[in-house]
Amino acid sequence: MTKQEALPLHFFIGLFSLVALVAQLVVIPQVGATYASKYPEVAYLEPLYVTALVVALVGLEVALLSAWQLVSAAVTGRALSAWPTRWTNIMTASLIFMAAICAGVCVHAGFVASVGGPAMLFGLLLSLALIPVAFALRHWVRGWLRNENVHAVSAS
Repeated sequence: MTKQEALPLHFFIGLFSLVALVAQLVVIPQVGATYASKYPEVAYLEPLYVTALVVALVGLEVALLSAWQLVSAAVTGRALSAWPTRWTNIMTASLIFMAAICAGVCVHAGFVASVGGPAMLFGLLLSLALIPVAFALRHWVRGWLRNENVHAVSAS
């Protein structure tokens, strides 16, 4: 992979990281505070859910950092060393971490606190669906890195 091919990937990874950071620091706390003031009978849940979702976004940010590192590894030609393999595992683990936290919030809101209604069931299903997607993404990225290494070797 050339630097020109990696530039748009790095741009979009950086953009997604910025959006995740804004959501983590601004949007989620504001939405939580708005709902806590609108529904005072469940306002006690706001700190718990805001904290859990902010921590879940850390998992997404770590996955995006891993994607940045993997693109950088493809550019430098070190696609099959142990370093990118570790980043692939970190990316998968962080996505599963994020999915588990989101699923926990949905389970607690829908089945313990009895708020949120059917949306919590759909949120739970979507969160759990992210786990096999993370493993499929891991498999795809490792294949992509293998192909990048083959292309780098044949080009030299």
